[in-house]
Amino acid sequence: MKKIIKKKPKPTCQTPGCYNTCARRKDNYCAGCIKYPLRVQNTYIPPVTVNQTPPSPPVTVNQTPLPPPVTVNQTPLSPPVTINQTPQPPPETVTQAVVTVNQPIETVKPTTIPSPELTKVPSNSVINKTEMTLLTNNLSEYKDVQTFFRTGLPNNTILGIFKLDMPTHLVKAHDDYRTKNLNMMNIRVFHGTKHICNPKRFISNPKAEFCNSGCGVCGIAQNGNKIAFSRDRRLWFANNSSVSLGYCNNGYQMSYGNGKNGAKYGTVENAMFIVELITHLPGPVFTLDSEAATLPKYLIIFQ
Repeated sequence: MKKIIKKKPKPTCQTPGCYNTCARRKDNYCAGCIKYPLRVQNTYIPPVTVNQTPPSPPVTVNQTPLPPPVTVNQTPLSPPVTINQTPQPPPETVTQAVVTVNQPIETVKPTTIPSPELTKVPSNSVINKTEMTLLTNNLSEYKDVQTFFRTGLPNNTILGIFKLDMPTHLVKAHDDYRTKNLNMMNIRVFHGTKHICNPKRFISNPKAEFCNSGCGVCGIAQNGNKIAFSRDRRLWFANNSSVSLGYCNNGYQMSYGNGKNGAKYGTVENAMFIVELITHLPGPVFTLDSEAATLPKYLIIFQ
């Protein structure tokens, strides 16, 4: 009679959730668990903790109860996030500083017409000679100046509008004067003047040389409004272009005309400045004796 020998069943894998038989009789895990031992770890440790810091379980403890340690531990793990967050506060601080400086200027504006901002000259850039830029008629800046000019002279033909970047020392003197007189109004006004040369030449060549023959247009465009050239030692301005038109005398007309002794002349170009003015005197006409209170911003050539 044959003896029946019962074989002992192979032990089951000790990995929780795994019911496969062990690889060999002396092993405690199946072939799959031996080949991929991370399955055992994932069973007990959350996947998030393993992915962040697998070798140091205390990191999980520090992140959960204490928010500051979490922030410190995240910094080396995600450099791009830390780099983007670090430089953000400085730009916000700089923007707030600029608004703070400009707020006093906005509070002293006396008219409904917005006054253009002063030209900001970088500290590393110095303008020694006035730079004239011919504006194209599709720019909002051109349309704004055109509207302001046509409130008094709606039928005159504008040939060109130039933006003036005045020399650095004039801009600085004007800014200093404005800082010392924050209680005054900051407005833009007109100033008509005579011209000896033909100002129309700047339209074809904005970098043309200024003349030195006592021309009011070339003198103001280079050096701003000067009391030395005023008859009563005061500077005159108006808030309407029609008022300043009477001061646009042009000696160039004498050589440009068609007749003599009062004969009728042909069409002649005129020039008028738009000046940024700091004053406490309201009214249609402004007179003052401070050159630093004025700064030419635009030159309009018209007929």
